[in-house]
Amino acid sequence: MKRSVAITGAGGFLGTELCRQLLAVGMKVHALSRRPPTLPGVEWQAYDLADPAPVLPAGVDAVVHAAFAMGPTGPGLEALNETAAHRLQSAARERGAHFIFISSMSAHAAAASSYGRAKWRIEQTLDPDLDTIVRPGLIVGSGGVYARMMASLRRAPFLPLFYGGTQPVQPVGLDEVTNALRLIVAGRLPGTYNLGSPEPITMREFYRRMMLASGTRRPVVPLPGNLTVWLLRAGESLGLRLPLTAENLLGQKYLRSFETSDSQARLGLAPQTLDQLPWILPPSPNQ
Repeated sequence: MKRSVAITGAGGFLGTELCRQLLAVGMKVHALSRRPPTLPGVEWQAYDLADPAPVLPAGVDAVVHAAFAMGPTGPGLEALNETAAHRLQSAARERGAHFIFISSMSAHAAAASSYGRAKWRIEQTLDPDLDTIVRPGLIVGSGGVYARMMASLRRAPFLPLFYGGTQPVQPVGLDEVTNALRLIVAGRLPGTYNLGSPEPITMREFYRRMMLASGTRRPVVPLPGNLTVWLLRAGESLGLRLPLTAENLLGQKYLRSFETSDSQARLGLAPQTLDQLPWILPPSPNQ
């Protein structure tokens, strides 16, 4: 029987590629979003994270919740995202649909960012026997956080290194994440799946690989993390548009590593080596 999948965040970096891959294997794909998708073949249903009672398309077998509201950080933003996930999970339960939550390796009990805290608390409400949690590492590809980091590297006179630069990073390719999600949807696989390089590298090494891939050399300058967070918050309160946000920086503060080999083995996937990741991106149109 043809699988029918609803995806929130379907217009984002990960969501768009997931839509393409699920369509390519013959699944029916519904985008739940505020605006219609531009990808041909995807059906659309209006959805907002603040919807008090989301209604899923008829016949949906799986719901992939990839959307996450970003904005002024704090309890209000966290509550919005947590409530939205709970409502969507409840709607999936009513339809007998498999609920798949896209979390993050930033999500853990000691997370300092609103993003990490909210994702962690959402994880705690899910049933490991019925629902699925997918925790990707930092996704390397032509969009999302990695592309923004690469754009900053090409513009900035130096690379700032916060909290010592020894934090563990587990990069993962976009195709590895979407392949895993395809298998999870097709097999209705519950549980938690950590996706990233089995051996973490440091943030300093991550920057080195970015510079090597881009052919760009920049001095790496250690800066005080907590003071920079305070300065960024002051700038944000004045409405300044800054290349780095306090939330970005707090996401780095307490990064931790996860066991990924077991997740990849359960899915029958061979992890990509660090050298196989798509580190090189096309140059910015402004260059």
